[in-house]
Amino acid sequence: MSESFTTLSPRARRPDLLLAAGLFLLTAIVFWPAARWLASETFAREQLKQSFYVVVFAGLWIAWEKRRNLRIDLHFSNRTLGWLFASYALAAGALVFKTPLLFLGGMVAALGGMINYVFGGQAFRRTLPLLVVFGLLILCVLLFPVLDWPLRQMAGVEAARFLKFLGLASHLAVAPRPEVKLLLLTGNQTFLVATECNGFGLITSAFLLGMIRLLYRRVALRWFLVLLPLCAGVAFVFNFLRISVIVLLAPYFPAHYTLLHETAGLVALYSGLGLVWLLTGWHRLTAPSPSLERARAVPKAA
Repeated sequence: MSESFTTLSPRARRPDLLLAAGLFLLTAIVFWPAARWLASETFAREQLKQSFYVVVFAGLWIAWEKRRNLRIDLHFSNRTLGWLFASYALAAGALVFKTPLLFLGGMVAALGGMINYVFGGQAFRRTLPLLVVFGLLILCVLLFPVLDWPLRQMAGVEAARFLKFLGLASHLAVAPRPEVKLLLLTGNQTFLVATECNGFGLITSAFLLGMIRLLYRRVALRWFLVLLPLCAGVAFVFNFLRISVIVLLAPYFPAHYTLLHETAGLVALYSGLGLVWLLTGWHRLTAPSPSLERARAVPKAA
């Protein structure tokens, strides 16, 4: 009878551990340029850092929730090798087809293989939602330059509309020189709708948090289609309300504008994420388990 990997003595396991260390070291070298680029792009922008922190804290939350089920496995399963093979295949495809997105996808697959090796397949199934969200975070990094200006325009338009509703005349203007700027004009005051005002960090953080919560709770597909757009919509509303509050309160705190700006941003961020947490936390959203469905289908004895 063959002996399983986990029952081998430390000396017998040493060649396998060295092989694993070498393979993952090679994988780290292959994907290091992509990881370094991703880190530099993420930490260069406050909005993307917010989304990154949401993913990190969600990972810690999942680890804490499943701490009793997490065990160090250190076993090369077929699933582990499959994920690593997929990572190298995607990296090769990125070079052949000159598509960097495939390289980033390979990095996600490599991370999946590492989780499989360290914690085993059971833990991987529990952390799969986090892996999906990590892939979405990479997509957010790529979309940031594309969505920056449209989101700023939308936030500025809605903020101006809300301020008009409150009786404060306001409108948007574009200053083309020396560089294109979006301005919000209210009476004698002019506010710059900068990149920090686009709400990208709040929107992506809310979307990623909602995705983690829904995936983790294994809700029915229809709730993804309803609640994920709602999470993004909630974040968008909180963002233009933040801009409106800054415009309304700025005349009363002329010497503390920076403090006002940061305070309003933090209140909008945590209020929006708190509402997203509540929206995705309804118990009735959870899809019934197959075993529960089978139990319901069994007729009761007379």
